[in-house]
Amino acid sequence: MQVSEECVQMYRYIQRGQRYRWITFKLNDDQTSIVVDCVGDTHSTFSSFMDSLPSQETRWCLFDIQFRSLDTTRSKLMFITWVPSTIRRDTLKETARVKFNGVFWSSTLKKEMPAVVCSYQASDASDLAWDNLLSKACRYEKDPVDLEWRPEQDNGQSHEVTAY
Repeated sequence: MQVSEECVQMYRYIQRGQRYRWITFKLNDDQTSIVVDCVGDTHSTFSSFMDSLPSQETRWCLFDIQFRSLDTTRSKLMFITWVPSTIRRDTLKETARVKFNGVFWSSTLKKEMPAVVCSYQASDASDLAWDNLLSKACRYEKDPVDLEWRPEQDNGQSHEVTAY
């Protein structure tokens, strides 16, 4: 299994704080490479990220989680392995293979993203609740984190989400 050059390039963009708030990755159609699936621009909301995750396919996500600590806005890159519990295939064996591959191939993608310090595995929407992600991302923060603050208050503006 290989990671496409486009995945590495997109990682570099989000790492530098340019262009994207989140990126989702998937296996290509012939199951030989990890490719970019969908991206959200820097003003995309958390709900647009959640809407991009399919219920019957695994995805790997890179999310720039923002939080406030001592009146300063900070961010961390979080790698999320999305293996929904709702995945169903024709046979139990095939279902297990799809779920196993979702977890197994995540390490291949993470190797290409050395600046990611926080990883999380989710199997349903409740796992991806904002509070869960924030507590995981801020686990080792020295300063107190404002758990009530949200980086986006969807003010009715449209935000760009691009599917590849």
